[in-house]
Parts: sequence; C-alpha cells; structure tokens
Amino acid sequence: MVFKALISIVFIAELIITFAVITNLIRFDKRIIKANEYIENNKAKFAAIAELMRKVSEQIFELTGLYIDRLKDSGKNILLKNAESLISGILFWSINIKLAKKFKKSKFFKTAQKGFALIQNVI
Repeated sequence: MVFKALISIVFIAELIITFAVITNLIRFDKRIIKANEYIENNKAKFAAIAELMRKVSEQIFELTGLYIDRLKDSGKNILLKNAESLISGILFWSINIKLAKKFKKSKFFKTAQKGFALIQNVI
C-alpha cells in the first residue's frame, strides 16, 4: 500500500513537470511565431538597413587606407624632423668645439686671460 502511494506521488510529480514543460514550449512557440511575423513584415526595412550598413562599411574600408597612408606620412615626417634636429645639434656642437679651440688659440683670448688673471690677483 505504501509502495502504491509512493508510485502515485511520483507519477503526479511527473505529470506536473510534463504540464509545465508543455506550457512553456507553447509560450515559446507563440513568441517565435510573433518574431517570425515581425521579420516577415519588416523585410524591406531590414534590407534597406543592410544595404546602408554595406555602403558605410565600404566607405570605412576606403577611408582606412587613406588614414593609414596619412599616419605613415606623419610618422615619417616626425622621424625626419627628429633626425634633422639631431644631426644639426651634432653639427652645431662639433662647430662649437672647433670654434672654442680656435678661440683659445687666438691672441685676444690669451691677452684677455692674462688680464683677468691680473685682475684676479689684484682683487
């Protein structure tokens, strides 16, 4: 008797689960049908949107190439400017060293140095 009661409880539980699954499947089917109707009614709009998106992506593809070329050119310009300033700095530094050596060997510098040494000794 207890065995039959337990079997009937399990059977009723399985019926409840089956009923819940079937009702949820029916609700889901109704939602799918509504979505299908919406898609069928608005196919022209979706086609227009897809066409617009395709045109925009083509334009982006064209502009990307131009942007990359411009970016490469600006990178080259920056590199050239930095190289130019580096080379001019090195050249200016080497010229300054040569001028300083020539200035140290000049009569004016030697005379001025003696004069400053004399003034320093006096002070």
